[in-house]
Amino acid sequence: MDSQLPPLNNKKKHVYVKVVFLKVGEIDTIKENFAADVFIQARWRESQLDNTTVSEKDLSQFWCPRLLVHNVMDASKDRTWRELVHDKGGAAYVVEKRRIKGHFSEKLELMDFPFDYQSLSLQITSELPDSKVAIHEDNKEISAINVTCFVDEQEWFLYDYVESVQEVSTKEFSAKKHIQFPWLVVGCCAVRRAGFFAWNVILIMTLISSISLATFAVDRSLPQNRLQLSITLMLTSVTFKSVASANIPKISYYTHLDRYVLFGLLFTYVVCIWHAVISRFTYDVTLGALLDFWAFMSFVIVFILFHTMYGGFIAVQYLLRQKEVRAKEVKYEEKALKLLGSTWKSNRQQNKRHKRRPIRMSRVRAVIVPEPEPDVTFLMVDKDDM
Repeated sequence: MDSQLPPLNNKKKHVYVKVVFLKVGEIDTIKENFAADVFIQARWRESQLDNTTVSEKDLSQFWCPRLLVHNVMDASKDRTWRELVHDKGGAAYVVEKRRIKGHFSEKLELMDFPFDYQSLSLQITSELPDSKVAIHEDNKEISAINVTCFVDEQEWFLYDYVESVQEVSTKEFSAKKHIQFPWLVVGCCAVRRAGFFAWNVILIMTLISSISLATFAVDRSLPQNRLQLSITLMLTSVTFKSVASANIPKISYYTHLDRYVLFGLLFTYVVCIWHAVISRFTYDVTLGALLDFWAFMSFVIVFILFHTMYGGFIAVQYLLRQKEVRAKEVKYEEKALKLLGSTWKSNRQQNKRHKRRPIRMSRVRAVIVPEPEPDVTFLMVDKDDM
């Protein structure tokens, strides 16, 4: 068998990769992974097969880039096959196709949680060093994503574009640390729908911290009542802090939600401390009343100022992120139109109309509106690949 193998070629090979996200499943923030069904196509030039035809079995004897998906955690389905294609001039390309269905790890950046944007990516690399192979984004076929089959739509919004980043880095398990390996990170973008946290955490925390201002309505001569109310609100805030922390991984930095909840805790704490301090000014009733009034006004100003700055910062950051994402969408659309023509845009709009329809319930009987099958022709996946 070894005598039948083609001679080794030390020339650096260029591999062109296309990725199609056929279906994106649940995004798990706690475990930092996402489920997906993806199709990966890699092609490379094989000059020895110009103007020839060989079977898939014979293709295994030729050079291959030995690609692997670095961040795959588990795969319930993993199938790989190869084909030989020729361009109009007779130049031969070996096309390796792979279908993976499983879970993929993703390091989530949660500093903006719950107003965060996350990149769901595949980290494609090779067992061969960078001196032997280079991995590029396919310049003849475009990577794509099927947003109509997104499972976690209630919690996330999935953008309809795919971006690729080419990198070179070392591998920790490599015996020679100085050897570099090629990487191609292909991913899509998902933005969290912050409505749940806005209504169930931020709004409730706003009400709790604002109610602490109502403790000033209790007569200053009854500090025990003031302190009792403030400590109760303080414990309630701590409970909400625990609830918010249960929805994100144990990270060493603060998120936007952590900062807001922490402000509510500190605000209630300072109000509680003030009630303890003002109880010492019993020797001068007029001075105590004046200090209590200005303390109340100061707390009101700080409360309003913080919420104005917090809301303004979130709004500005949201607009900047939207501008950045929109620029990437426009760049992706321009590339798709260049490669696929105007028909791609019409197919894309038709796919967006194939949204999941709700189940209509009747008093007499339940009528289930059938869901149309999404048109995946724009994904450019052969029928045999599905």
